Amino acid sequence: MPLPFLIGVAVGAGAVLAYNKSDKVKTKTDEIVGKSKEFANETLTKTKKNVSELKDNLCSKKETKEKIEKEEK
Repeated sequence: MPLPFLIGVAVGAGAVLAYNKSDKVKTKTDEIVGKSKEFANETLTKTKKNVSELKDNLCSKKETKEKIEKEEK
């Protein structure tokens, strides 16, 4: 029976600590969100570059294949 009481005390103490250090928590959260956005933007840019290169590669292979087929005829 005392387990829910102890859990409640622990959660309450954690909430008080988080409230008292809310500025530090907010700063860290903003820092993490900023890094996440930066990482997402870099990943998106790299993905777009890779897709573009893949499209160019596939198009050149298709053109080469079409040239070979025309020459064979």
